[in-house]
Amino acid sequence: MQPIQLSAASIRKRPVAVLAGFLLLSASLVVMAAPQASTTATTANGDCMSSHPAHAGTSASSATPMSECRMGKHDMPHKKDTKHGGMKHGGMKHGGMKQDRMNMKAMKPEGMPAMGAMPQHDMSMHHGAMKTSTAPPIGSLPRSDGSAPEPYAAYGVTLHMPSDPLLAKFQLDNLETVHGREGNSQAWDLKAWTGHNLNRLWLRSEGTRSKGRIEEGDAELLWGHAISPFWDLMLGARHDLGPGPARNWAAFGIQGIAPYQFDYETTVYLGPNGRSALRIRATQEWLFTQRLILEPEIELNGYGKADPARGLGSGLSDSTLSLRLRYEFSRKFAPYVGVAWARTWGGTANLARSEGKPVFDRRVMLGLRVWY
Repeated sequence: MQPIQLSAASIRKRPVAVLAGFLLLSASLVVMAAPQASTTATTANGDCMSSHPAHAGTSASSATPMSECRMGKHDMPHKKDTKHGGMKHGGMKHGGMKQDRMNMKAMKPEGMPAMGAMPQHDMSMHHGAMKTSTAPPIGSLPRSDGSAPEPYAAYGVTLHMPSDPLLAKFQLDNLETVHGREGNSQAWDLKAWTGHNLNRLWLRSEGTRSKGRIEEGDAELLWGHAISPFWDLMLGARHDLGPGPARNWAAFGIQGIAPYQFDYETTVYLGPNGRSALRIRATQEWLFTQRLILEPEIELNGYGKADPARGLGSGLSDSTLSLRLRYEFSRKFAPYVGVAWARTWGGTANLARSEGKPVFDRRVMLGLRVWY
């Protein structure tokens, strides 16, 4: 066969013949390359199968493709004593295997009990049993100690607590010795109460004592009713102490904690013969430390009608401003030192002058504060 010679002139003269020749040549090359690829695949398959002695008798037509034969890096190798020379992987249908017809006894490893010998509750496990129990609400108490479902009463434990118990308190705010222009004297200021959260019985008393007798003072017995978390309504009676005729008053007012932590008291008094009186007190605590505390206090007293027998004029009668610095060894025990400025006003000041008493007095105090 002579080679075909192509030139530019021949291509221009016979383009269709040249194109047909190229197509025929390409088809011949494809036909010639097909047996070589089949031979290569068979050789590769043979190499793969040669690595498995059991595949040696398998025909090329039923040989496993390379993608199925080639072992991945995570596949388990065949044991040497495995005999499956006659097995055709291509004809095996794994989807057709029925697990309910498999012989479980033949598959049982040594030491493993038969399926029929397994406990019934192991075979009938439900997904509902796998649910974890939810935690009890925060603040709830268990019904037992964990060993038996018994309430606390079974162990002799009582959890009931009264919501409104009966309480009591005695507080001696001031028990002090006083040095002033008229010499030395003693003074007291106490409060005591008993009752429940909303209703309490109060005892309040204050006064001064000098030269073995009470110079002035009073005692009050009051019923207190809480009208808000910080305020009590007070209703009761007052009895005056000291020289002069005894005076009794009906008392009503309020006491509590005002904004900025002021302890505040306002009480109105009504007596026979048109007598009336008013008392206002306010105190506050200034903490330098948790134990060292300065307590300022102001007190005002006024009367609607003059009472010369007791040395009282109408209007504003007297005012007192005091400062007490205490050190609390405990909340219930605190000694203190203090200073006070006292002054009488109006008709009361005129009566004091007529008796030769000072209108203004500065006092130094040393005392003790206790409560229980």
